[in-house]
Amino acid sequence: MKKKKNYLTAGEFAKICGVAKHVLFHYDEIHLFQPAYRDEHGYRYYSYHQYDTFLVITNLKKMGMSLSAIRIYLKQRDPQMFLRLLDEKYADIDSQIAQLESIKRMMNWMQQATTSALAHQHDEIGVVTLPNATLLCSKDMENATDRSFANYMEEYIHFVKEHHIAVQESVGTMVRIENIRKQDNFNFSYLYQIVAEYDHQQLKKRARGNYLCGWHKGSYQYIQQTYDKMLAYADNKGYVLGEFAYEEYLIADIAQREEDGYVTKILLEIL
Repeated sequence: MKKKKNYLTAGEFAKICGVAKHVLFHYDEIHLFQPAYRDEHGYRYYSYHQYDTFLVITNLKKMGMSLSAIRIYLKQRDPQMFLRLLDEKYADIDSQIAQLESIKRMMNWMQQATTSALAHQHDEIGVVTLPNATLLCSKDMENATDRSFANYMEEYIHFVKEHHIAVQESVGTMVRIENIRKQDNFNFSYLYQIVAEYDHQQLKKRARGNYLCGWHKGSYQYIQQTYDKMLAYADNKGYVLGEFAYEEYLIADIAQREEDGYVTKILLEIL
């Protein structure tokens, strides 16, 4: 009979592995990880040497392997198989890191957008200076035959998916100022997102310079009221405006339950 003092009980081994005993029992039942021996009463005992094997199982689980796949690997493992597994898991982890970085960028944008929106009054109008910006744009939507909200959302979803955009709220809308003056502000021209410069046929430039900045608080269906105030302000100051208005949706459904609390930032280029 083996000396029990040289082994760990299931409870002791589970404790040093940081798991509950039932995990060890389950692994034993599925023949994934079995005790070093059982005594005459059926109690399980584990050796210190088994800790490394258990750690391998834990890490393979963290890398996304199923218990059945781990069991097969442990039965068939050799150095070459191990290297192939590592190569495969390197690729998986790189993909997960990229996804987490994308989520982090999304959270950062949302935090900055919400903080910016809360720092301004909804009736505030002023001039801001912006740097050059490269815009990735959708297809031209202006004067589309179908100008329904459903069609807008279809184009929006297509744009987001086509360009793998993680931060949907960072997608803005461009509207021609001449259409806004004609009370036709729902005649959208482009969806856009500010991006780092790269080669793409749908890129446009937003020039460095002064922009009239306004903040619309409330339902989007009333945004023309804010546009009217901004246009009156520009006319009173004698500003000559550029071609497009740029809308940025800073507080929307994800952060605010009621539409009355939505905040849209509006930029009008001053020539």
